[in-house]
Amino acid sequence: MSITSENSQNIANDKSFANELNIWILQHNCARSTQIMHACMKFAKIRANIVILQESWMKDENIIILHSSFIYIKSNIQKTWVRVLIFVAKNIRKFICTSRSNIVNSKDIQAIMIANNKISDEILLLNIYNEKAQNAKKKQSYMIEQELAKIRLNDNQKVVIAEDFNVHHNWWNVKIANLIRTKALVNWVRMHDCDLINTLNINTYHNYFKRSSSVIDLAFASRSVQNYIKNWHVNEDADTKFNHEVILFTIVTEKIKLVENLLNTSYNLQKVDWKRFDMHLQKTKNEMIIKMQRTINLKTKVIYLIEYIKNAVNLFVFKQQICAKLKL
Repeated sequence: MSITSENSQNIANDKSFANELNIWILQHNCARSTQIMHACMKFAKIRANIVILQESWMKDENIIILHSSFIYIKSNIQKTWVRVLIFVAKNIRKFICTSRSNIVNSKDIQAIMIANNKISDEILLLNIYNEKAQNAKKKQSYMIEQELAKIRLNDNQKVVIAEDFNVHHNWWNVKIANLIRTKALVNWVRMHDCDLINTLNINTYHNYFKRSSSVIDLAFASRSVQNYIKNWHVNEDADTKFNHEVILFTIVTEKIKLVENLLNTSYNLQKVDWKRFDMHLQKTKNEMIIKMQRTINLKTKVIYLIEYIKNAVNLFVFKQQICAKLKL
């Protein structure tokens, strides 16, 4: 199933959503509630091109959803509650979404391919709900262990995986001391050279009864597409009256020069020797100033400044490592 359109309808009046060259993705768990799903889709109408949901209310495979702004794509699974669902805006321009049931055909994992002439190669988007199978026994494994582990992609495949993983790891939440259900996910993202999209330690789920919060709604992207991902955030304006936050992020497709976002890189800031870092900056500052004084070109000055800071980062700030010896 492919979806594309060349209609010139306005997506929204919101300036942050005005650039139709970029792809805005919204993710949310709807708790099998029609009310939550309608509230989510109402918000998505003005903020998203692609909506990836889990736990929708679509229990009957014969139900057809008619929406004024979106076309839905669901897994081709019969006689079972399909727990993942993707909506694509009807008025999308410049990119095509294609269902890829040949990669995975599951009620809990959904695959679509996003093609855009501004990005070389297609981007595979995986929508995942990591729970036990319906009517599962207590010892039965979760969906990541059953389904995701079976998916093997080409080394050069650009991929984004997102949704409710129901796993706990100090990679995305430093408060976690005991890792829960992380082995299959961490192994898969490492195998496919993926990194975290989430901003670290931002809670995505709130248990109001227990008065606790956690980070279980996650997104990862392969390093080949990481620099195209920006603006991951929990949207405070989207209130669906549910425990899960509404999350938005963007795939940048406009023609701009992209640089690595250092804030999204998993640096281990807790182990930085900031005193030595500052001393190095002070020691090399005069050399950097002299280089900048030799040119009147502003862009060249900026390049020198970036090199000055990156040299210090490379010497004293190290990236976090997911240790193979961790007890997952």
